[in-house]
Amino acid sequence: MNVFETSLGELRNWRANAAETLAGLRKWALSARLIDEQASARLAHLERRLSTERLTIAFVGEHSRGKGELINALFFAEGGARLLPSIVGRTIQCPTEILWDETKPPSIRLLPSETRDSPRALREFLDEIDTWREVPLDPRQPQSLAPACEVLLDAIDAKTPRWRYAVINIPHPLLASGLVVLDTAGYTTLAAEPELSFHRVPDAAAIVFMLSADGITGHDQALWNEHVATIAGIEATCFVALNKIDGLREGGKSEAEVLVEIDRQVRRAADTLGVAPTRIFALSARQGLTARLKGDRDALLRSRIYRLEQALARSMVHQRRIDHATAVRAEARGVINETHALLQSRLGFAEGQLEELTALQGKNQKLVELIARKAGVERGRIEQARAAFAGLRTAHHRNADELARLLDPDVARASGLRAREAVAASAFSKGIGEALDAFFSESRERLEQAIAVIREARQTMSSVGRKFTQDYKIAIVEIADFGTERFLVELARIEEHSSREFKGGSSFMLRSRKSLGTLFFDTVALKVINIFEIADRETRAWMGGFIRPLEAQINAYQEQSNSRIEGMGRIQMADSDLVARMEELKKLASDLSAQRDQLDQHQGRVAAILEIEREPSLA
Repeated sequence: MNVFETSLGELRNWRANAAETLAGLRKWALSARLIDEQASARLAHLERRLSTERLTIAFVGEHSRGKGELINALFFAEGGARLLPSIVGRTIQCPTEILWDETKPPSIRLLPSETRDSPRALREFLDEIDTWREVPLDPRQPQSLAPACEVLLDAIDAKTPRWRYAVINIPHPLLASGLVVLDTAGYTTLAAEPELSFHRVPDAAAIVFMLSADGITGHDQALWNEHVATIAGIEATCFVALNKIDGLREGGKSEAEVLVEIDRQVRRAADTLGVAPTRIFALSARQGLTARLKGDRDALLRSRIYRLEQALARSMVHQRRIDHATAVRAEARGVINETHALLQSRLGFAEGQLEELTALQGKNQKLVELIARKAGVERGRIEQARAAFAGLRTAHHRNADELARLLDPDVARASGLRAREAVAASAFSKGIGEALDAFFSESRERLEQAIAVIREARQTMSSVGRKFTQDYKIAIVEIADFGTERFLVELARIEEHSSREFKGGSSFMLRSRKSLGTLFFDTVALKVINIFEIADRETRAWMGGFIRPLEAQINAYQEQSNSRIEGMGRIQMADSDLVARMEELKKLASDLSAQRDQLDQHQGRVAAILEIEREPSLA
């Protein structure tokens, strides 16, 4: 088992354990009637999110940087045969995705370059059958795979690949574990397919940027600056492979001289790209592949490929665990806090009433009547609290409705469609730029207005929370922080990226206006729509995270008040009911204490599995 199988197996086990832990909390709380169906659905959504996932590693680099050899060496050489072809003077021409979908036969699916003239987006072709050419693969004959994949080298002419996109579907332990490998071909391909640079590469769990040890070219620099360096969080997900160090060993240099030269090239690359030297891995993919194919461990060590392999497997999986834990932690904590508050309210009521009834033992009837009147007054206070809550709910719904209007993904979609038509109708690049500017200006204005409403809603929640605590002794669940600036930051990042692609980039030169408009919608607009979808969903959950627990607290407090009045009425009728009621309350308090302990145990298990240490150093 190689290092990737080990790491992916660990991630798969962690995800399964995390999902099982959340399921245990959900089922227990639901059976104990401590959460409603809505809270249960929130936890179930997290479980599903953890259960199924694919991790993509994207290899980005100019042609002839050795991407195919490195992919073979890292993933597809254990059986003694390579998967991707390696022919001197020829290179893979089209973006190639390698995965395993057991619902489809092993094959290479090839999308003709002519489809680029269509107004339809690349993603719209992925599930089609008729448009693609399919080449069957026989995984039982490993030696036949690389020759079959030579079709990926085909070109119509020196500048035009024969295929726009390729998908290799092949059974393999790593691919079956959810790994997807994406070879993005070269600079021209990424420039011609913004869907890759807008979606597939930024969304990858890890990016391997390929360079040659003999120096960084202008195309290398442009590829880095335009398609990699601008990706959010790139410092945690990108690894730079400085390939072909075997060339540095030529000319009779000593090993010490070679190591000095490698260190010099690493530092030069780090300075040029603006990354830490620890993110750069000098290696020889060719030596590593040959060593893997021959089972030569010493040669594998000399290739230095193992350093990238270990860092990539470790860091990629670790970062994905952090991403999952961060997303799950906030939602799970909200449900747990709501449940804790409800349990504490019930327990406080039971213990408080038990204390009152204990004081009544052996007392006269007038004191019993006094306590009963006190309970009646408390019911009146609850009615006042309910009236205050009704006013709050009206204001809360008003804010929620305004946020739903501002963050409505359908409105964002309509704005994107208008921009698409404006791009398609533009005769000159100036019109395209104006359409983009108008689209982003409208999107930014709506987000800024929504942020202002959220700020106002939070102030209202804090004020109301203090009032209910002071006036009605109802404990309020702490209002969670809700970061909103990230939406504007992501919008600005997309705007910057789209300006390069659509205001005079290669996409502008290679496509008709109609197809360019469609491309804009399927890359830029869909990314912006996704911002509004996330903002809308998270805002609804955040707003509901205050109003739902408060309503549950008021309902529980009213039930407790009614129970107290009913109990006092029975006690006034017969002294024997006092003892019986006290026994009921003792059992209730005991049961609630046990439930609180159980909740603490569930909370501890959730916290333990979501507690992820910081990323290990790559030094």
